[in-house]
Amino acid sequence: MGFVTNYLLNLGAVAVGRQPRRPLLFSYYVTHRCGLGCAYCSDGEGRRFRDEPVEELDTRRARELIGILARSADTLDVTGGEPLARPDLEELLAHARGCGMRTVLNTKGLGLRGRPGILRHSDVLVLGLDTLDPARMAAIIGRPEAVAADILEDLRFAVREAPAAGTRVVLSAVATPGNLDDVRRVLLFAEERGLGFHVSPEIRGRRANPSLAGDGEYRRLIGEVEERKRRGDAVLGIPQYLRGIRDFSDFRCHPLLMPVIRPDGRLYYPCLESKRAEVGVPEEGSYEKALEESRRRSGEIPDCRGCCHIFCHMALSLLQRHPLAAWREGRRWSRMGPDGGGSRVERATA
Repeated sequence: MGFVTNYLLNLGAVAVGRQPRRPLLFSYYVTHRCGLGCAYCSDGEGRRFRDEPVEELDTRRARELIGILARSADTLDVTGGEPLARPDLEELLAHARGCGMRTVLNTKGLGLRGRPGILRHSDVLVLGLDTLDPARMAAIIGRPEAVAADILEDLRFAVREAPAAGTRVVLSAVATPGNLDDVRRVLLFAEERGLGFHVSPEIRGRRANPSLAGDGEYRRLIGEVEERKRRGDAVLGIPQYLRGIRDFSDFRCHPLLMPVIRPDGRLYYPCLESKRAEVGVPEEGSYEKALEESRRRSGEIPDCRGCCHIFCHMALSLLQRHPLAAWREGRRWSRMGPDGGGSRVERATA
């Protein structure tokens, strides 16, 4: 089922106050491994993903999983850990495309210059970038400044080569009390080069860093992002999301819009933050059967309202609840391809 079809089917559930169950996209954590130590990395309980080793599906079984997911949604978000830690990442992305899926890769980008196939097989490349200063980046990622400089070189490589590969580049910044000016510079960098941009607040556990709530400079930064959104820049997130992370307002979460799959193929139910992952999708043979078995074991989805401000949950939940804003977002992105023209990005990132 496609993004638009599932979105429209979900509207009926939302209209009568039920949880929408049709996935708009899947998020597949292909690995928990990562060579970096980003200060804000958290699995929902304050631990870095790299500190929670999980067995990974081998290439054959990962391809099998992707084929199963492709029967239920047409967009695959590949994340981690650091996905580039998997030497078979190119094959997995190519297989997802061969199954009719659009691919969204979330990465810090370290090592991209040596793996040009990554760009060729990614419809959208989301690069985590919180500063353009190597010394400040080194402090954030917990690695030497030389590693930060390499990440910036890989960023420049991606920006230069993405148009020819047909890949849309999005810069993803995490706003912390200490890097607000840095995020502004990342926003300007994206604007000047016609790149996509999105921002999310630093998460402590499941909630935004409480220091941001009363920070006038943080509110001004989000206000600047909102203004660029109104002006037509390629800022991800409907206006309701941007207001939500500015004011930390409550929202009703719909976690099954983006089901999360662990490296071992198990489905987090109802979301990663729950930490419940008892049912394997390959073993059940379909996402729907895995969901039903998870629900049988763990019960119905709790009615969460504003308990987390994580981009993927908050942005998608609000997108589903505001169809007019979603339509406008889709039209905006359809006009913003990697070369300034039309592309498939609208459907992969709406």
